[in-house]
Amino acid sequence: MRSDQPLISRVAADVLTGYYRRKRMTQEELAVKADIPLTSLQKKLKGRAPITATDLVMLARAIGVDPAKVMAEIVEESEAEERRLSEGVASISEHRNKKTPATMTDDELDAIQKKAATYDPELEQDEPDLP
Repeated sequence: MRSDQPLISRVAADVLTGYYRRKRMTQEELAVKADIPLTSLQKKLKGRAPITATDLVMLARAIGVDPAKVMAEIVEESEAEERRLSEGVASISEHRNKKTPATMTDDELDAIQKKAATYDPELEQDEPDLP
């Protein structure tokens, strides 16, 4: 999906796609029931054209779901996506500030090697001693 459309429109496309697929409808059936040309519907569901409020109501009714329920889900999903995106930016700066082997001291590198030999990251605990 292209990102040149607003986030809310992209999320709307994802939510509506989920609904019509769960109802086992084809895009052709949805286009006919919603009275939207198939090519326009395909552009909207791929994020190449905005989904207007009118489109949302027509598509939700064609799928057989309450437009208010669909809109609430879209708002919830877009807010969650905005949080994920903003958290991603913070993690990038944390990653950039992380020490690399090139900037570490010999003692820090030795500590990592010793820990690697005695620590199990999958269990998040020290390896048990051999019997």
